[in-house]
Parts: sequence; structure tokens; C-alpha cells
Amino acid sequence: MKNKSLISRVLSHNWVILVLSFIIAFVTWFIISANSQTETNVVISDIPIAIELSDEAQNDGLKVFSGNDVTASVEVTGNRVTVGSLTSSDIQVTANQTSSIIGAGTYTLSLSAKKTGAKTNYNIVSSVTPANITIFVDKEKESTFEIENQLVYTVEDGTYVNASLSVNEVTLTGPETEISSIDTVAVMGTIEGSLTDNQTIQKSLIFLDKDGNELDLQLSTADIDKVDVTFSIYPVVDVSLNVEVQNAPASYPKITISPSSIKVAGPQDALNEITDNKYTVGTIDFTKLTNADFSRSFDISLPKGCKVISGETAAKVTMDLSSYVSSVVTCKIASNIDSSKYKTDFASTNVDITVYGPKSLIESITASGISVIADFDGLLDDVTSTVSLQVPLNITLTSTYDKCWIYDSYTATVNVSPK
Repeated sequence: MKNKSLISRVLSHNWVILVLSFIIAFVTWFIISANSQTETNVVISDIPIAIELSDEAQNDGLKVFSGNDVTASVEVTGNRVTVGSLTSSDIQVTANQTSSIIGAGTYTLSLSAKKTGAKTNYNIVSSVTPANITIFVDKEKESTFEIENQLVYTVEDGTYVNASLSVNEVTLTGPETEISSIDTVAVMGTIEGSLTDNQTIQKSLIFLDKDGNELDLQLSTADIDKVDVTFSIYPVVDVSLNVEVQNAPASYPKITISPSSIKVAGPQDALNEITDNKYTVGTIDFTKLTNADFSRSFDISLPKGCKVISGETAAKVTMDLSSYVSSVVTCKIASNIDSSKYKTDFASTNVDITVYGPKSLIESITASGISVIADFDGLLDDVTSTVSLQVPLNITLTSTYDKCWIYDSYTATVNVSPK
């Protein structure tokens, strides 16, 4: 068997290894202990800056909008162990002169640093870097703006594009000075080529001042920054306007409607509701007309989905009735009641009827040309004892006076009792 080396024979004894381990540990401890007492300089970075506004400024609604995200650094000195364990939370950097902040504006404040926390056996040996910070202070404001569609696009003849936004309003929050500079919020840009198919695009919001200049909002936030714009392509049709008449004579002066027609766009199924491309804007009831010139504005209210693209929102309807005259004719009231079942007692058996028409007819009209019937239909179902009823009067003119009309509506007071 080969002889072991001297080193191998020595290390084979446990007591030798124990002694060597002790010597190595002692030397290591001595070196670390000696070094830990050596003074050294360290830069502590990323220290938050405390900015405390005065109670008066806070009560006035002021807050810091910029500059409060800046961090600082300071140089410290001390033994290696202490300064090596320091973090940004062990030092407080404070903005000074905050008591001078009394209103909205930009302020430059100096910075100072002090120790905080339990570690104190070190020193701050340099001024704060940066030495000053610039902050912007203002009141906070929230405002909601309607989003305008200022996109530029073209369409083919005979079609119309309805551009709708996915959201119609945006709410902004930020410094009062910045929010107050906003006059308009819009989506802008030019769509190349003619739009022929339905499509949706996404556009960023643009903020403009009162002169139309784009604003760069650095300190404000919006609840949305983009909207979807949907383009729907609709056919366009010309629609004639007309009015209905009720209780009208056989002939009467021409009714004029202005405009006489409008351009309407919409989905085809909605346009189909406009029969024969004619739309009735309203009704003229002759029982409410005298011989004064008739003039009335009717709102144009199209079927859902349709839109007037020629710009009109109402139609003016006129008719010249100034040449007509009136006459009050006393007429006897007849009745359609079944006299075998009911007894009637009219408060008055006569009624004065006002009639309008051409002068030549009105001058000759008599009660013989007017039929007045008290219409009891539907009024007698629950009559089991004597009751007083307001009975409508159906009034008609004979054919001789078919160019005249009855003004107003009439009723008769009648006591009715079953027989």
C-alpha cells in the first residue's frame, strides 16, 4: 500500500480540522470588523419628496398637479454596515416655502433632507439633488363635453351617410386652468374616397380651444380617449308633404305647404313606411276655422330611422279664407232616440249654429238647409232612471250648401228616463 502524503495524514485528524476552521473564522471576523468601522460615502436615491400645502390652500381646493412625482437623492457618510443598509425610507426630503402657495400657478420650492427611522449613526453630507423642484398648483375641475363629429367624407349621389358615435360625451378631470381652456372636443380627419359600404372606425378625441387650436392636455384625464364612428349608408328619396282635412266643405281655397317636399334618408324598411313618397304633416279641422287667414307650423316627425337631410324641421301650412263670411242660424234639434223606450226632456229644443261659406250661399241659408240630430248612440246602456246627459249634436248641411262648413261642435242638455 502506498504511503499517504504528509498533508493527507495531518488532515485525517479531526482536531486538526477544528483548529483550522477556528483560525479561518477568526481571521474573517477580524477583517469584516475592521472594514465595518471604516467611514464610507453612499448616495441614497429615489427618495419621495413630501409636499405639504397649507391648511388654507387645501381648504381653498388647491392641489399639486405636476412636480409631485419627482424623486431626490442625497449623499450620506457612515460605517459600511450602517450606510449599506439605508433605503429611501430612512431619509425624508421636504419641499420648503409651501406656505407661499396661495393660488393657482407654478412655484419653485427648495428641498431639504433629514433622517427618519431608527438608524441615526450616519450623517447627511450633501445637499439634496435636485436642489429645487417646480410644481404646478390649481383647483381641480370636472367638466363634461359633447363630442362633435368633424370628420370630412364624401358620398355618392343619391345616398346619405349617417355617422354615429359610440359615445356622445366625455368627462375630463384636471386643473381648472387647463379644463377651462377647452372649448370643443371632436373627432377629426378626412376619410379618403367616397363611402359606399357600412363601416366602423376608431378615432382619438381631439381637444380644441376657442380659436380652434389643438390643446395638449398634460395634466387632465378623460374617462375615454377614443370613440368608434359607425358610418351607415342610406338611400335618399324626395318626399312630398301634405295635410289631411276633416269636416271640410266640398271645395275650399288651395292649401299651401312650405316646403312642399323634403329630402329624406333612412334604411329602406323605414322609408317603406312613407307610402308613395308622401308624408302627412298634420290635420286641419274645419270646425275650428273661421274666415281668418289660416297659418300654422307643423313639426315634421318622420318614421323612426328616417332623417330629413334637406334641413327642414317644420312645415308651414297656409290657406286664405278671408273671402268667406258667416251666419248664425237657429235650428230645431231632432233626435235618434227610440221614443218607445225613453222619454226625453231637452233643456232647449233649438240651437244656434254658426256656418261659414261663400257670401252668396251664406246670405240665403236657412234652418231648412241644416240638419241637427242629437246622437244618443252609446249613451243609454246604463240608463235605468232619470239622468241628465250632454248629448253631442250631429250637424250636416244639405247639398245646396256643400261649399260651407259648420264652425265649432255642439251639445244639448237632455233629461232622459226609461218608459
